[in-house]
Amino acid sequence: MRETASIGEHPLDLLEKIGNTGALKATASLSALAGKPVENSYTHVRIVPLEDVPNLVGDPEQLVAGVIFQVKGDVAGRFIIIFSARDAALLIHTLTGSAWAPSEEPTEMAISAISEAGNILASSYLAALESLAGLSVVPSPPAAAVDMAGGVLTSAVLPLHETGSEILFIEARFGEGARELGGRMILLPTTASLPRLLRAVGTRGTAEGAGRSRDARLDA
Repeated sequence: MRETASIGEHPLDLLEKIGNTGALKATASLSALAGKPVENSYTHVRIVPLEDVPNLVGDPEQLVAGVIFQVKGDVAGRFIIIFSARDAALLIHTLTGSAWAPSEEPTEMAISAISEAGNILASSYLAALESLAGLSVVPSPPAAAVDMAGGVLTSAVLPLHETGSEILFIEARFGEGARELGGRMILLPTTASLPRLLRAVGTRGTAEGAGRSRDARLDA
């Protein structure tokens, strides 16, 4: 007799699974664009205090290339893609054939290349979220900048959250294996959107768990 499946996974576990699927689709799209292998490393979901935002990707003073999207629809907030300065330079060279040194101001072509890569990653990731969670999620056009990591994250997040609040931090790292075009994708829903997102994935997880349980009983 087959073992009966458990019903109702925790919403954060479901979000991690959804995020992992989104990250796999996103990195496959970036691989096709760059003509180089880009692999998903891991996806992690946690709830963190707002004051921890500047340190979410390590040293807040490290130079990064950030691509920020406003997210609207059933989930509102920000979707952020972070490349280290080294990986941003590699990405720019791969896509444009032009060299860029982190000590230099990025050219319009460099910013355009980073924005295009970010747009492909965000579109693929959020499409997976739409499909798997049953939510409408619409990203704005990308806004790219080269700045300190803490500044990029703080400017993106603070306008959307109240002081002292907690945020849902969904992070997908990629490129860790062969060190090709590494980076991070971060979904930060607003405080108001968080219950809606958790409720949506929780309802879907319960329904899928019930379906698996029914199938297990039928196969017993």
